[in-house]
Amino acid sequence: MGVSFDLQPEQYLGLGSGGHFGCGFEKCQTRTRGHPLPSLTKCFETASGLKVNIWKSGLCGVNASPTFLEMACTFLICRIGSIPFKYLGLPIGANPKRLATWEPLLEHLRGRLCSWRNKHISLGGRIVIINAVLNAIPIFYLSFMKMPVTVRKMVVRIQREFLWGGVRGGNKINWVKWSVVCKKKCNGGLGVRDVRIVDLSLLAKWRWRFLQPGRPLWKVVLMAKYGNHISQEVDWSGVRIPIVASNWWKDICSLDEAVESKNWLADSIGRKLGNGLDTKFWTTKWMGNAPLALLFPRLFSLSNHKEGMVADFSEVVGEDRGWSFSWRRELFRWEEDLVVRLREILAPAIFSLESDKWVWTLDAEGNFSVNSAYNFLLEEFDLDIVLDSEGREVLEHIWDSPAPSKVIAFSWQLLLDRIPTRGNLVLRGIPLSDVPWECVGCAGKMETSIHLFLFCPAAMLVWSEIFKWLGVLVIIPPSLSSLFEARNASLFANGSFNPKVIADDIKILSWKWSLARVKMSPCMFYEWTWDPGDCLQR
Repeated sequence: MGVSFDLQPEQYLGLGSGGHFGCGFEKCQTRTRGHPLPSLTKCFETASGLKVNIWKSGLCGVNASPTFLEMACTFLICRIGSIPFKYLGLPIGANPKRLATWEPLLEHLRGRLCSWRNKHISLGGRIVIINAVLNAIPIFYLSFMKMPVTVRKMVVRIQREFLWGGVRGGNKINWVKWSVVCKKKCNGGLGVRDVRIVDLSLLAKWRWRFLQPGRPLWKVVLMAKYGNHISQEVDWSGVRIPIVASNWWKDICSLDEAVESKNWLADSIGRKLGNGLDTKFWTTKWMGNAPLALLFPRLFSLSNHKEGMVADFSEVVGEDRGWSFSWRRELFRWEEDLVVRLREILAPAIFSLESDKWVWTLDAEGNFSVNSAYNFLLEEFDLDIVLDSEGREVLEHIWDSPAPSKVIAFSWQLLLDRIPTRGNLVLRGIPLSDVPWECVGCAGKMETSIHLFLFCPAAMLVWSEIFKWLGVLVIIPPSLSSLFEARNASLFANGSFNPKVIADDIKILSWKWSLARVKMSPCMFYEWTWDPGDCLQR
């Protein structure tokens, strides 16, 4: 934090659990006779109740000679620091475009994977870990810096290899595209957070904070450097970015271009009218989908008060509120028709005693949230249709079923036809011995997902047993996973593909799942085998 000794230092000493003081050292010699630098640390200790650890403190010089920096460190009894330095885990002063800046984050991700190396985690468990751990680790970095494309690909690669290869990773088959994995569950994906969209959503929060009332120090500094418009306007598409602007500021300004053909950020922020004293009538989007200057450019060019506030155009006549305009000349007939249209648009305007404020239109309460921004951007980027309406409905029931997560994940793969059947392995060029495409349950038929789980004679016998047991014609996830496990046992472990045994396994698994997941009265296994419907209705 830069401290000017022309101001009151105590205004800047509430820095929480840590602080950074900086000043021009050459000027400090002549301007700090009554305020030596050690007194700053004393003031900080008095104001915050915390104690400065001199042995952990460092002094970084900006445009200061090495000789003076060494002398200052000797005087303050602290070490010589260097830029970049770490503060709360973030590399302050580092170039976010360089890979070295992000290397600690990548090492942290790899380290977490190593801690699970000796554990077996199913596909369903890996999905949970990616969302809860691997996607949560970069959040702090992404809140302040835009992740370069190269780093983002490396993070996605770590997540992708963990999803399909387990904790040991490796070059495994990626059965589903990562863009599909990042879709919402209701749209055929796994609900894994897209790193790129998370980064954009977190950075968008800074744009929202610029518009909020108050003048915190960071906001004052940015306004002094880049202009007051950052706290007054939502559309920055036409704002010129200075050549000397920081990489962080360029990334903040580029948020408007995240979605092609539209300014998503400006369109998502509206103005809620209060007393009308802080809202510009013509240039602020407060009524309609665009500023009135864009809706009525002719009237805007004729107005005498182009920078006037809404309250300046409002007039009260008796108990009614109207609108008063001042033009630089008399209007033509067709221009008067424009005024009539303008008054019609302004008719729903309602004033109040509160101050005007910005609202986030993607949230019902008008407050910005990273989640609402993420969901909006995900819909904008999510153009591919993975499943039709019937497939999405089936998938919705599967996600709500009491089955374990690994079985639900397998059912998701099956609906997308992305399981390692012999037919799919041949399509991906995987060498197979003997007859590469033959089904293990019946000779001479190609092993596809539909054939293996529905039309194979052995599979139909399994379904027949289940239908007799349930008394209804339904397909449930336990049947699918048990069929596939029996197929793998027959193929790789010299097991038998016995429909009767498979049906008995399905009864046992469904009974265990129902006791663990479904809220019902406990029932004995023999009761479950006799009439599962009666057990579920208790």
